[in-house]
Amino acid sequence: MSNPRAAPGPLLALLLISATPADALPTPKPERCIPFDADPAEGEMAAPEGLGYDQVRGALNGVIQTALRCGQPAGYTEVHLTFELVVGCNGVVSSITASEDDGVPATYLACVSAVIKKADFPAHDMADGMPVTYPVNVNW
Repeated sequence: MSNPRAAPGPLLALLLISATPADALPTPKPERCIPFDADPAEGEMAAPEGLGYDQVRGALNGVIQTALRCGQPAGYTEVHLTFELVVGCNGVVSSITASEDDGVPATYLACVSAVIKKADFPAHDMADGMPVTYPVNVNW
């Protein structure tokens, strides 16, 4: 016979502890930046590589489903957002702003932003960070 007063299971405990959807995600650990060491031949140019498309997509795909837990803003059946991120050379998002917010409430925008900020990118060689534009479209 089960005890109705038994301690909650691990999943329920996690849900009780998580105040916001972003709280359910691990905070990315900064990695060692990759130094940009270039010695181009005379007349040639060199530039850091930054992150590749698949690296960016992989990091963002790892968190975006959690943003669905932010809930549907009242009066919206769909939203179209665009975020401008800067990913530090250590793989951690150093800044995020919404360049397009579709007029959603600030609380919803803050929730989605906090989730995206938890994306875990690999380290790269752009010392000042790599800008990333990320469109997010949601339909309920």
